[in-house]
Amino acid sequence: MCQANMSVHADQQALAREFHDQGFLIIRDALSADQISILNHAVDQDLNQHSDEWVNFDESLIETPDVLSRTADFDFIIENPRTLGILRGLLGDLITFEEFEILIRNPTAKTQDIKAWHRDATRDYNRRMEIEYVSLVFYLTDVSENDHCLSIIPGSHYRFVNLKPGEVTAGSEFDIIGPAGTAVIFHGRCIHAGKLKPSSRQRRTLHIYYARSDQPRYSEWTEIPSRLYHKNDPMLPPLLYSKWNATLVFEGVGKKPKDLPQSMSAADMIREVQRRANPVA
Repeated sequence: MCQANMSVHADQQALAREFHDQGFLIIRDALSADQISILNHAVDQDLNQHSDEWVNFDESLIETPDVLSRTADFDFIIENPRTLGILRGLLGDLITFEEFEILIRNPTAKTQDIKAWHRDATRDYNRRMEIEYVSLVFYLTDVSENDHCLSIIPGSHYRFVNLKPGEVTAGSEFDIIGPAGTAVIFHGRCIHAGKLKPSSRQRRTLHIYYARSDQPRYSEWTEIPSRLYHKNDPMLPPLLYSKWNATLVFEGVGKKPKDLPQSMSAADMIREVQRRANPVA
């Protein structure tokens, strides 16, 4: 093995150990200034042209779960070599793409995020060990100590896996602070939340989820378009877009309600799920 390959292998092993121990990795400068500008422009364009496909959860949070069906402007970030190489080292060649969404957190006087502390995929504590996918978050705006940030409970995917979200104590969290271009890779089993700050600027993030091809699809909110699953690129993991037509879907928050017309947009379905969860008295 040449010296360069030995160095890469050692780096991957170190990252894998850190990920196993803490449940997350912070990747500095994962995006260039030009890429950040291109992505923010794409977000602005989609907001202007497809505002009805964005879901307002409350005054502080809006998101869109299915932008890939409307534009190819974000395709390159799924395949970003800097982060995909690390993810491939963690998940192996069976790595598959699961979901892509854009989140915008606006300035707010609220002090607690609508989701509070939680694990993704399922809110059922007894099913936490079934959560095996990995999340990737890109910051498109600078996040300082005064801005809304992603906050994670270290080790809550493994060492502290028996911790319940409602039992999180103040001070045990790790806040992800960093300039635009920072990326965070974290285990979906980690307890996390969006921490709100009263003097925050608008925060923009891209959220991408990956798992393995031998697992059910964890979310079907994002359509995987044909331009991706027909792609033939030897530089990419061979099964990256193989879940485009998956029929086996994890029974959790990523599954679409089967009693709603499949012709409904993802945004309209989410709005209907919200309406059912919060019926008007």
